[in-house]
Amino acid sequence: MNHKDNSILFWDQFFKDSKPITISEKDFEVKTPLDQHLKIIGDMCEHVLDVGCGHGTCLMTSKFLGEKIVKGVGFDASEHATTFANETARLSKIKGLTFHCSDESYFESIEDESYDGVICSNFLDVIHSELSEKIVLEIKRILKPNGYFLLKLNFYLNEPLIRKFKMIEIEQDTYQMNGVIRSYNLSTETWINKFNPLKVLSIDEYQRAEHLSKDRIILFKK
Repeated sequence: MNHKDNSILFWDQFFKDSKPITISEKDFEVKTPLDQHLKIIGDMCEHVLDVGCGHGTCLMTSKFLGEKIVKGVGFDASEHATTFANETARLSKIKGLTFHCSDESYFESIEDESYDGVICSNFLDVIHSELSEKIVLEIKRILKPNGYFLLKLNFYLNEPLIRKFKMIEIEQDTYQMNGVIRSYNLSTETWINKFNPLKVLSIDEYQRAEHLSKDRIILFKK
């Protein structure tokens, strides 16, 4: 089994016990820097793609907090995650959002400059470097001129954290736990450079869990 298959299996198992829920606008408010940035996407973009969407939480949050999204599409290789997202959208009567179980091949169905908003949360930095680099190019390709791209990354792993989490380096800057890639570990500056010539509008941090370091948030504009 290769790195990609290992990751898909791991995350599908992670999401397998998720039960669809009913949500509404009153369940969403701007409390964190991540909420603030997702609201920007929702207020500025009509057509939004969520890459590696997982549960679809980011796209749904943008839809509820913002005022502009007409069509939102998410894709993820986890069937359990996308089933949860679609069923939650259906139960909640959220119009205009759809979620597809697919890997990076989903980009093949997307024409150049098709979306004015793209979200990618904690995905590009938990996959193999070769695949991550490919998806970076695809995101730049499908984003419309003046479109917005919201990138959320896990915290940067320093040496003490690598030892604490018992990470194993399988190649340069790439670490795994229990046979699954958990970090393509690059600095914020390096990630920004990968998305040249997109312009950085803001850089922020998000406390995902009290016992963890802060995740990184970067908002770009094409």
